[in-house]
Amino acid sequence: MKTIYFLLLLSLFYINGAAQELPPLNNYEPSQYGAGNQNWMLSESENNYIYIANNKGLLEYNGAQWRLYKTPNESIMRSVKVAGDRIYTGCYMDFGYWQKDDRGVLKYTSIIESSVIDVEEDEQFWNIIVNEDYVLFQSLSHIYSYDISSGKVSLLVSNDNINKFFKVNGTYYYHSLGEGLFTISNQRPLPISQSDFFKEETVILLFEHESKVHFLTENADLYRLENKEPVLVAQSDLNFDLTVYNALFLSDGSLMLGTISNGVVSMNLDGSTNYVINQSDGLINNTCLTIFEDSKKNVWLGLDNGISSVNVDSAYSIYHDRDGELGTVYTSYKSGNILYVGTNQGLFYKNDDSLDFTFIDGTQGQVWSITSINGQLYCNHHSGIFIVENDRAERIPGTIGTWQTHRISDDSNLLLAGTYNGLYFLTKKGDNWEVRNKIKGFNISSKDVVVDKVKNIYVNHEYKGVFKLSLNDSLTSVQRIDTVEVLGKGIGSDMIMFKDNIIYARRDSVYTKSYNEKTFTLNEELSQLVRKDVYTSGTLVISNGYLWLFNKDHLSKISIEDIDGTYSVEKVFLSKELRNEKVGYENLTVLGSNEYLIGSSYGYTTLNQNKKTVTTNELYINEVKSFKDGEFILFGLTDIPTIPYKDNFLQIHYSSPSYNSLNTVLYQYRVLELNESWSEWVENTSIELKNLSYGDYNFEVRSRINETLSTNTETYSFTIARPYYLTNTAIAIYILLLIALIILLNGFYIWYFKRQKERALLKQQKELELRNLTNEKNLIELRNAKLRGDIEHRNKELAISTMAMIKKNETLNELKEELNNLPKTVESKSLKKMLDKNLNSKQDWLTFEEAFNNADKDFFKKIKELHPSLTSGDLRLCVYLRLNLSSKEIAPLLNISPRSVEIKRYRLRKKLDLSREDSLTSYIVEI
Repeated sequence: MKTIYFLLLLSLFYINGAAQELPPLNNYEPSQYGAGNQNWMLSESENNYIYIANNKGLLEYNGAQWRLYKTPNESIMRSVKVAGDRIYTGCYMDFGYWQKDDRGVLKYTSIIESSVIDVEEDEQFWNIIVNEDYVLFQSLSHIYSYDISSGKVSLLVSNDNINKFFKVNGTYYYHSLGEGLFTISNQRPLPISQSDFFKEETVILLFEHESKVHFLTENADLYRLENKEPVLVAQSDLNFDLTVYNALFLSDGSLMLGTISNGVVSMNLDGSTNYVINQSDGLINNTCLTIFEDSKKNVWLGLDNGISSVNVDSAYSIYHDRDGELGTVYTSYKSGNILYVGTNQGLFYKNDDSLDFTFIDGTQGQVWSITSINGQLYCNHHSGIFIVENDRAERIPGTIGTWQTHRISDDSNLLLAGTYNGLYFLTKKGDNWEVRNKIKGFNISSKDVVVDKVKNIYVNHEYKGVFKLSLNDSLTSVQRIDTVEVLGKGIGSDMIMFKDNIIYARRDSVYTKSYNEKTFTLNEELSQLVRKDVYTSGTLVISNGYLWLFNKDHLSKISIEDIDGTYSVEKVFLSKELRNEKVGYENLTVLGSNEYLIGSSYGYTTLNQNKKTVTTNELYINEVKSFKDGEFILFGLTDIPTIPYKDNFLQIHYSSPSYNSLNTVLYQYRVLELNESWSEWVENTSIELKNLSYGDYNFEVRSRINETLSTNTETYSFTIARPYYLTNTAIAIYILLLIALIILLNGFYIWYFKRQKERALLKQQKELELRNLTNEKNLIELRNAKLRGDIEHRNKELAISTMAMIKKNETLNELKEELNNLPKTVESKSLKKMLDKNLNSKQDWLTFEEAFNNADKDFFKKIKELHPSLTSGDLRLCVYLRLNLSSKEIAPLLNISPRSVEIKRYRLRKKLDLSREDSLTSYIVEI
């Protein structure tokens, strides 16, 4: 008993622990779709939108955005089915349908509320089947029929133990635990079989295959209905118990089983298992509540915690080394029914009938490549070269870390090894290989090696460039080393021989050299495959007669026409992120007819090009909204909305529903009125248009899945309203204001020109007055000049008169002195008296005073006003001082001595109240 239990555990571990080649899987977490954990049923619309009955309500997924419509009564939504433009749903004590309004928003109509049917307390509707004229809703106790045209609801079945409800080839079946299997005919139930089997077994699925009704039980046992009795067809080959909660018969003829705790199982009708997907394989939950196959053969899984979709029809399968037993795959090779993979951990093999890889003893460490030469496999390893035979590998003695092994064209017993430390020749002696010699004179690591027909060796080094080596006749040393300058050097570069052409690839450039050419030439066509925007590395791989190149979003499968040497390129879409490869060590090998293995960091991906999936896609605009007063407002999808200029913002959401995780969906758009050229291809599924000028606009968008354009280009037209200041009313106001402004300006111009005219006249008058004033000024200046001339003339006369008086008085004084020296006689006395009379002549003073007044007429007036106490003698002295005469010059004029003049000056100073520091003459001159 213990042995049986151990074997059961071992087999269970084997099935669940073994890595499998699985189809691509998409997972959608509740946090991603924004609704409840549990998902009970799925359906698909004509435009390929997916609808899910979720704990929180109805989920809509268009391939880009999720939207949740809450259940009207806030209960769990259990069922959903799309028919035409209606989406029928069932929930707690209600069922009805949803339809989209012109904005693309679903609106709910309850069928129960508009009917006369009273549902049972706590009744929930778990399944919906749509016919052309009516819809059937199934709870655990009733099946109702809804007539689409009349809206009438009628009860078809009342049974407290309805387990499942099916439609098979136009016939309706339901299974009732404890009662049996029934069909519905003429709107009433009829028993098919009430055997103990149907009363006791839980039927999960009913379907038709080869014109026979088949059914599956919760134990994964498959039966056929023969004469209303079950006939066992197959049982699951899994060596552990399954509890199947739901299942689906797929279009490819297989079954997909959803289990309570083991994820999903793909099973053939003979019971054999294709694969099991559970949480250890990437499924986000092991409890599958529902299974649905869409129109593109993707299988959707409604889980107890999330949603997943499996691309069962994909050309790709993924082997995920989740336990890290393999490591990163650097190379692989299929020999017969054995698949070898070389990783950073060693060399592994797997037979076709095995799930797991087995490590080959002695190969622990880094494997760089596997080479097949003349039917013999060579494993190029960090420790040297190993000869591989089935599940064994034996190291060739003396070999060191080797990148590649190459055949020398005319000698089957000679191999060239590119190693960490240059190049080595190996020779075969008997049945064994041994190191012949190292090529002297070249010690550079030789990862990429090409040997041409005349045994010239080309070695590419990422950091040093490409070297051409010419060897001596004995192949023991290098005679000449040339650097191929035209190729340069580049990280990630690679070089390979393909159909007698040496091909060198690096970023932005691919060079080729045929056997009959002397130099490398740039190949413009192939260089397009390594442009900067698509380049990942220059790694070149030959497999199945094709040259493969690894790009950012695809692989390039290159063939060369043998006759004319032209190239043709096929794109195989698998992005770098999905390949998850070791950049610079990309690898690919052929497994069978158009089947390939692509190494990755987590295992490998297989490609089956025999599966030619036709990718057609259609694009839809899902939502158009603007922003107003802090809230989004939705617009009709078929309307041409007018958006206020102040709310100049438009957000457009669009999508091409594609649920294959390995497809690349890109979008292109344009606004015709702004730019007739299409935008770059982008992944964004929405666009914001803002700050547009007013006017009419046409927005266009299209999509591309891989290289296939969408079958349609969607257009959305809208209008940006004129700003308030450019509305018709505003324009009318502007016209009125313009007219008023014209009138105002006209009046202003009339006033202005009149004023200008008046100003001109005034200016002329002022100019005339100024001219007159100038003339008057000139006349005055002439008069003043004349007056100044007169004054100067009079001053001269005054000066002459003064000097004459002084001279006369001096002469008379001299005569008087001479008379004083003569004897006194009557004559001398008479003469002296006459002299004194002339010296004190009033007439001379009066004449002088008159001349002085003419020259300086205001002086006497001013000094008398300032000093009214001055005598005539004082005034006379002031006049002489104003003429700037010295005391000596004044003395003769007053007929006194100079000393007396000084005394008079002193007395005058006193009268004028001048201090000792003040100059008497300066004071009088300044008056």
